[in-house]
Amino acid sequence: MTTVSRRTFLRTNAALATGLGVSAALPAQSWSSPTTPSSPTSSPVGRPLRATRADDWTQLFDRRSGWIGADGIYSVPLDGRDGLGAATPGSRTAFIFSDTRIGTVDPQTLTYDQTGFINNSSAVLVGNRPDPAHATFVIPDGGAFGNGFWMNDGIAIGDTLYATGFAPDSNWNAARVDLIAVPLVDGTPDYTAVRRTEDVGLLVRDETFIVMFGVGITPAADGYVYVYGYRNRLSNGQKDLVAARVRRDSFADISTWRFWSGTSWSPDVTVSVQDAAVLHPDVSTELSVTPIPTGRYAGKYLLVYLRNVNSTGLEYAVGSSPVGPFSDGVRFYNCPEPYVYESQTEGGTYCYNAKAHPSLSSDGRLLISYNVNRLGADPLTTEIYRPRFVWLDLRQWADVPDVPRASSDVAAVRDWTAVGARPRLVLDLEGRRVLSGYRIKHAGYEGASAFTTRDFTVEAASSTRGPWRRVDVVTGNIENLTDHRFERPVPARYLRLTVDRPTQSDDQTARVLEFAAVVDASGVPDLAQYRPVLADAANSTAHYVTDPSAGLWENASGHAPTWLSVDLGVDRTIGSYIVEHAGVPDLNTRDFQLQSSTNNKQWTTQDTVTNNTSPTTTRPVVPFTARYIRLLITTPATTPTQPTRIKSLTLHPPT
Repeated sequence: MTTVSRRTFLRTNAALATGLGVSAALPAQSWSSPTTPSSPTSSPVGRPLRATRADDWTQLFDRRSGWIGADGIYSVPLDGRDGLGAATPGSRTAFIFSDTRIGTVDPQTLTYDQTGFINNSSAVLVGNRPDPAHATFVIPDGGAFGNGFWMNDGIAIGDTLYATGFAPDSNWNAARVDLIAVPLVDGTPDYTAVRRTEDVGLLVRDETFIVMFGVGITPAADGYVYVYGYRNRLSNGQKDLVAARVRRDSFADISTWRFWSGTSWSPDVTVSVQDAAVLHPDVSTELSVTPIPTGRYAGKYLLVYLRNVNSTGLEYAVGSSPVGPFSDGVRFYNCPEPYVYESQTEGGTYCYNAKAHPSLSSDGRLLISYNVNRLGADPLTTEIYRPRFVWLDLRQWADVPDVPRASSDVAAVRDWTAVGARPRLVLDLEGRRVLSGYRIKHAGYEGASAFTTRDFTVEAASSTRGPWRRVDVVTGNIENLTDHRFERPVPARYLRLTVDRPTQSDDQTARVLEFAAVVDASGVPDLAQYRPVLADAANSTAHYVTDPSAGLWENASGHAPTWLSVDLGVDRTIGSYIVEHAGVPDLNTRDFQLQSSTNNKQWTTQDTVTNNTSPTTTRPVVPFTARYIRLLITTPATTPTQPTRIKSLTLHPPT
């Protein structure tokens, strides 16, 4: 029986019917311009706070038996200390999960033998570090909080952990919201004594909207607890932020809650349906609002969410109070998993529900999680269905990304496999060269993501006898492609790769599809080179069109229109493009359009080609700027029933 997480369905059928795709991205940061506050803490235009992966927290939930994956992941400090970095070595934190998979995992392939599936679970961590020895997972048969419904955020008040949960209707929307109370015994939740009060009045349903509260909880310095919800527009699935508040000592008495109307606090929950009540648009179904005492936004409130419920874009917005006003959303991180596991799920991997964990953070960094899942089907490995974590540096702006440079390989080794302790691969450049970087295609580049190289070192030398100088060290890698440029040119005759940890699993075989040395070359750069690609069919080979050494992408289904979408990572200005087709008369792409988008949803046609018969199409365009570029093929060949065949798509800046 296929069991699908409820978050798969929270993006409504109406949204899916519009062709809303899951955008893929490498983990390099990307951003859109925020609204700039008139204060000394204003961000430089177009630059967010710096974000980096928090691999130690991610690994805490990478498990091989028992609890092997879940979504949700709210964190609740059980001592009630909710401030930034408030957790201590003696603190206890409860994690609240929703749909949870239970079973065992093959330690080499990471595929799992699922023996159980429950709608919610929990874990308790002792301390403020992600130590597996101090984490206890709670997975009773009926769920930690009761069976048949999914969990929202929680708060510990006195000797009780409070949370809300909701039961779904046949369309996976909330039918009722319950208040759950879990006694704390010696500071630890007693899940055998869970109390539930049904249908407590935190839900509004009409023909246009569903509003639900409880998806984020923020204790504030004014003595109130702010409880956030979302207003779901049924026609298109857009989720917008709304708010309520209650005195901390009255949290369990819903009659004392007040709901923000846009101008005042009302006892009537239905005011949240009004447009004036919306605090921020396009949020996810789980989120957080955190008071920030230090750093660039000291004294502000940081709303963290994942744009449009599920996408690759983690965003924050800056507010002057718990109810704003909030700035425009600022993208600070692109989750890489849709690209990393693209081949494994035929493009169906997606990310969702980003939120912060303030008490587990530090004075200058905010810990943020997001979930990973597979659209419409069971995940195949533990890599797909478990939370990921990143750090958001509250004191530093992100670096400005470099403009791509034209490059060429001076030496490359392909299809290398080795077994043993720290195997090494040496490239002979056949003379002293000045290198600008290197490239590694890992096993996951062709679909075997569990075997992507995790830790490795790259060194350069003028002689095989050395001395070898270290030019790059990578640990905790999950990218299927490493395309690295050195900060300054590296003169060398030899380039050496040492594999320190060969895979994402316990397998000890190093597998590298390609290791190449790169020098700068003259010419106009290809902005699309090695960028991730999605397609509406034959998605596991879609990346061929941005890889100069790969083969022909072929959509054998024969349907039209069909499309390929390239994520450039950041906004780029395009002045021309080149399409290489099948290279065979009558099979070259006949009719197609080049389209652009800033959000991977709404597309603008920038160029149209009809009646093409040439093997290569080179076209200038009126310069435009966009992050996403789509090739929409309306007639694949002279004979309309022929498959679509594309060798490459290159994108170039104006000259």
